[in-house]
Amino acid sequence: MMTKKLIFAFLVIILTFTTARADTPSLRQLFIEMPDSIIPYLSHNNRLDLLDFMDSNMKSEVTNDFGGKSVMTVLTEDSISVQLNELNKAKILLLESTLPVDSSNCVIALIRTIYIDNEQMETNLEYYSVKWRRLTKEPQLSPAHKELMKRYAKLSNIINFLIRRVNKD
Repeated sequence: MMTKKLIFAFLVIILTFTTARADTPSLRQLFIEMPDSIIPYLSHNNRLDLLDFMDSNMKSEVTNDFGGKSVMTVLTEDSISVQLNELNKAKILLLESTLPVDSSNCVIALIRTIYIDNEQMETNLEYYSVKWRRLTKEPQLSPAHKELMKRYAKLSNIINFLIRRVNKD
């Protein structure tokens, strides 16, 4: 009798974790489904090619929609980085949210950075739902992700402050 209860409890635990994991979207799939308007450099086919090249352990480089070269430099379960051209870089992060957004416990952070002479000049941080709906306010992130994003937000604020200060003088 006790063995049956243990087996049943074990199965319930396994099914619970499997179901929770199934609700977490794949950043890879979200990257494929991203509207072209969010990162105009990369068409749907460009994004597919970048992923295919990474999977094949080849240099993940495509000719982007502006005629330049874009290179995917990082592909993990929760992070994608693409050098869009010699001046622009995009990083996409899949973050855990403590409150559901568009029926998901995840949100997407898009960090765009502009470089001039290899120096970081401006960083822009935007949040999106997993349906690629832009969020107008900062989502409620898990504590670990909140700390990570604070660093990006501070960097963004410092750089933008310095640019405004220089332009004012």
